Amino acid sequence: MITFEEMFKTDLKRDGLLFVTVNDLKSLGVKAVALDADNTSSFDRTTTPIPGAKEWVDSVRNAGIKVILLSNGKTKRAKILADQYGIPVVGLSCKPLPFGYYRAVLKARTKPSQFCMVGDQLFTDIMGANIVGFKSIYCKQAGKDAKQKIGFAIKRFCEKVVFWMLERRESK
Repeated sequence: MITFEEMFKTDLKRDGLLFVTVNDLKSLGVKAVALDADNTSSFDRTTTPIPGAKEWVDSVRNAGIKVILLSNGKTKRAKILADQYGIPVVGLSCKPLPFGYYRAVLKARTKPSQFCMVGDQLFTDIMGANIVGFKSIYCKQAGKDAKQKIGFAIKRFCEKVVFWMLERRESK
Protein backbone atom coordinates (compact mmCIF):
# COMPACT_ATOMS: atom_id res chain seq x y z
CA MET A 1 0.00 0.00 0.00
CA ILE A 2 1.30 3.44 -0.91
CA THR A 3 1.73 5.91 1.96
CA PHE A 4 0.62 9.55 2.06
CA GLU A 5 4.22 10.69 1.61
CA GLU A 6 4.79 8.33 -1.32
CA MET A 7 1.58 9.45 -3.02
CA PHE A 8 2.33 13.17 -2.93
CA LYS A 9 6.11 13.50 -2.74
CA THR A 10 7.82 15.43 -5.47
CA ASP A 11 11.51 15.18 -6.26
CA LEU A 12 11.82 18.91 -6.96
CA LYS A 13 9.65 22.03 -6.78
CA ARG A 14 10.25 24.95 -9.12
CA ASP A 15 8.66 28.36 -9.71
CA GLY A 16 7.67 27.38 -13.26
CA LEU A 17 8.71 25.31 -16.26
CA LEU A 18 11.51 27.69 -17.24
CA PHE A 19 13.09 27.22 -13.80
CA VAL A 20 13.53 23.48 -14.43
CA THR A 21 17.06 23.03 -15.77
CA VAL A 22 18.73 20.30 -17.76
CA ASN A 23 20.98 19.82 -14.72
CA ASP A 24 17.87 19.21 -12.57
CA LEU A 25 16.79 16.48 -14.97
CA LYS A 26 20.25 14.96 -15.20
CA SER A 27 20.58 14.96 -11.39
CA LEU A 28 17.42 12.83 -11.28
CA GLY A 29 18.94 10.40 -13.81
CA VAL A 30 16.07 10.66 -16.27
CA LYS A 31 16.12 9.80 -19.97
CA ALA A 32 12.64 11.12 -20.74
CA VAL A 33 10.28 13.87 -19.59
CA ALA A 34 6.50 13.74 -19.58
CA LEU A 35 5.53 17.40 -19.93
CA ASP A 36 2.11 18.65 -18.86
CA ALA A 37 0.28 21.09 -21.12
CA ASP A 38 -2.26 23.33 -19.37
CA ASN A 39 -0.65 25.85 -17.00
CA THR A 40 2.77 24.19 -17.28
CA SER A 41 3.95 24.48 -20.90
CA SER A 42 0.92 26.32 -22.28
CA PHE A 43 -1.79 28.64 -21.11
CA ASP A 44 -4.85 26.88 -19.74
CA ARG A 45 -7.11 25.28 -22.34
CA THR A 46 -5.22 26.78 -25.28
CA THR A 47 -2.66 25.72 -27.86
CA THR A 48 -0.53 28.75 -27.00
CA PRO A 49 2.84 27.86 -25.44
CA ILE A 50 4.05 29.99 -22.56
CA PRO A 51 6.92 32.27 -23.63
CA GLY A 52 10.14 30.26 -23.61
CA ALA A 53 8.50 26.82 -23.58
CA LYS A 54 9.63 25.88 -27.10
CA GLU A 55 13.21 26.85 -26.27
CA TRP A 56 12.99 24.86 -23.01
CA VAL A 57 11.85 21.75 -24.88
CA ASP A 58 14.65 22.24 -27.44
CA SER A 59 17.31 22.56 -24.72
CA VAL A 60 16.11 19.38 -23.01
CA ARG A 61 16.05 17.46 -26.30
CA ASN A 62 19.51 18.81 -27.23
CA ALA A 63 20.77 17.35 -23.94
CA GLY A 64 19.66 13.91 -25.15
CA ILE A 65 16.51 13.70 -23.02
CA LYS A 66 13.27 12.70 -24.75
CA VAL A 67 10.21 14.89 -24.20
CA ILE A 68 6.58 13.77 -24.59
CA LEU A 69 3.54 15.97 -24.02
CA LEU A 70 1.24 14.20 -21.54
CA SER A 71 -2.12 15.94 -21.36
CA ASN A 72 -5.57 15.27 -19.99
CA GLY A 73 -6.82 17.52 -22.78
CA LYS A 74 -8.33 16.23 -25.99
CA THR A 75 -5.76 14.60 -28.24
CA LYS A 76 -6.51 16.97 -31.15
CA ARG A 77 -5.73 20.07 -29.06
CA ALA A 78 -2.74 18.44 -27.35
CA LYS A 79 -1.31 17.41 -30.74
CA ILE A 80 -1.47 21.01 -32.02
CA LEU A 81 0.63 22.06 -29.04
CA ALA A 82 3.02 19.09 -29.29
CA ASP A 83 3.58 19.79 -32.98
CA GLN A 84 4.75 23.31 -32.08
CA TYR A 85 7.36 21.71 -29.84
CA GLY A 86 8.18 18.94 -32.33
CA ILE A 87 7.47 16.20 -29.79
CA PRO A 88 5.14 13.19 -29.50
CA VAL A 89 1.88 13.47 -27.58
CA VAL A 90 -0.34 11.39 -25.34
CA GLY A 91 -3.71 13.10 -25.11
CA LEU A 92 -6.72 12.13 -23.01
CA SER A 93 -4.19 10.64 -20.60
CA CYS A 94 -6.63 10.40 -17.67
CA LYS A 95 -4.04 11.50 -15.10
CA PRO A 96 -3.62 10.43 -12.32
CA LEU A 97 -4.63 6.99 -13.61
CA PRO A 98 -1.62 5.08 -14.96
CA PHE A 99 -2.79 4.48 -18.54
CA GLY A 100 -1.44 7.68 -20.14
CA TYR A 101 1.85 7.40 -18.27
CA TYR A 102 2.35 3.87 -19.59
CA ARG A 103 1.50 5.02 -23.13
CA ALA A 104 4.27 7.63 -22.76
CA VAL A 105 6.68 4.94 -21.56
CA LEU A 106 5.91 2.86 -24.65
CA LYS A 107 6.39 5.85 -26.97
CA ALA A 108 9.73 6.74 -25.39
CA ARG A 109 10.87 3.12 -25.14
CA THR A 110 12.25 3.60 -21.67
CA LYS A 111 11.47 2.50 -18.12
CA PRO A 112 9.13 4.37 -15.75
CA SER A 113 12.05 4.87 -13.33
CA GLN A 114 13.88 6.81 -16.07
CA PHE A 115 10.95 9.20 -16.63
CA CYS A 116 10.18 12.52 -14.95
CA MET A 117 6.76 14.15 -14.93
CA VAL A 118 6.87 17.95 -15.03
CA GLY A 119 3.53 19.46 -14.11
CA ASP A 120 1.56 21.99 -12.07
CA GLN A 121 -1.06 19.83 -10.38
CA LEU A 122 -0.37 17.72 -7.32
CA PHE A 123 -3.52 15.60 -7.60
CA THR A 124 -3.05 14.68 -11.26
CA ASP A 125 0.51 15.13 -12.53
CA ILE A 126 2.49 14.34 -9.38
CA MET A 127 0.17 11.75 -7.87
CA GLY A 128 0.02 9.82 -11.14
CA ALA A 129 3.79 9.99 -11.53
CA ASN A 130 4.21 8.48 -8.08
CA ILE A 131 1.69 5.72 -8.81
CA VAL A 132 3.68 4.51 -11.84
CA GLY A 133 7.19 5.13 -10.48
CA PHE A 134 8.15 8.28 -12.40
CA LYS A 135 10.25 10.96 -10.79
CA SER A 136 8.44 14.31 -10.61
CA ILE A 137 8.96 18.04 -10.65
CA TYR A 138 6.13 20.25 -9.42
CA CYS A 139 5.99 23.67 -11.12
CA LYS A 140 3.91 26.61 -10.05
CA GLN A 141 1.17 27.20 -12.60
CA ALA A 142 2.06 29.43 -15.53
CA GLY A 143 -1.21 31.35 -15.55
CA LYS A 144 -4.67 31.40 -14.13
CA ASP A 145 -6.98 28.45 -14.68
CA ALA A 146 -9.11 29.44 -17.68
CA LYS A 147 -12.36 28.66 -15.94
CA GLN A 148 -11.78 29.76 -12.37
CA LYS A 149 -14.43 27.48 -10.97
CA ILE A 150 -14.78 26.76 -7.31
CA GLY A 151 -13.45 23.22 -7.91
CA PHE A 152 -10.07 24.51 -9.09
CA ALA A 153 -9.87 26.98 -6.21
CA ILE A 154 -10.52 24.14 -3.75
CA LYS A 155 -7.97 21.91 -5.49
CA ARG A 156 -5.27 24.60 -5.35
CA PHE A 157 -6.04 25.21 -1.66
CA CYS A 158 -5.82 21.46 -0.95
CA GLU A 159 -2.44 21.33 -2.71
CA LYS A 160 -1.15 23.99 -0.31
CA VAL A 161 -2.43 21.99 2.65
CA VAL A 162 -0.77 18.78 1.43
CA PHE A 163 2.56 20.55 0.84
CA TRP A 164 2.33 22.07 4.32
CA MET A 165 1.66 18.63 5.82
CA LEU A 166 4.58 17.08 3.93
CA GLU A 167 6.94 19.87 5.05
CA ARG A 168 5.81 19.39 8.65
CA ARG A 169 6.45 15.65 8.49
CA GLU A 170 9.89 16.16 6.95
CA SER A 171 10.91 18.63 9.67
CA LYS A 172 10.20 16.11 12.45
